Amino acid sequence: MKSWIKSFYSFIFFYLIGTPVYSTGLEEVSIFKIILQLMFYLGIFIGVILLSIYGTRFIAKSYKRVVSSKYMDLIDVLNIPGGSKIAIININEKIYIISINNNSTTVIDKLSKDDFDISVENFDKYLDRHFERWNNTLKSNKILGKIYSKKDKEDFSDEEKD
Repeated sequence: MKSWIKSFYSFIFFYLIGTPVYSTGLEEVSIFKIILQLMFYLGIFIGVILLSIYGTRFIAKSYKRVVSSKYMDLIDVLNIPGGSKIAIININEKIYIISINNNSTTVIDKLSKDDFDISVENFDKYLDRHFERWNNTLKSNKILGKIYSKKDKEDFSDEEKD
């Protein structure tokens, strides 16, 4: 790295770090002033975070309005390594399955909406079903664990008798 770039970075670093150090010698330091300054900077930090959160939400909503279409509905997209995608698009009561590459787009298949079954499942029901399955597996593991621990105790007591 060039020496003037290193000097510039060093100057910025020492300027930002050194600012509170030399200013405290010129003024009288009070706890009230330090707490007030801390609250001010904390308020600015929280304000910037909130502004970024609400700003991204606003941008996302306006982007969705720009990108959305009246006549087309994107059902699903599958990314394939190498820059390819397979997309399922609903256009005018027909389902199009297309391949999207870096340089081209190709229609793979065209189906009527009746031939293409889209099963939309409530996410809460899906989550409950999988949680119940996980819970049953957990219960069976506990039961098996108790059985194995009883066998281990019996084996241990048999070893003590010998």
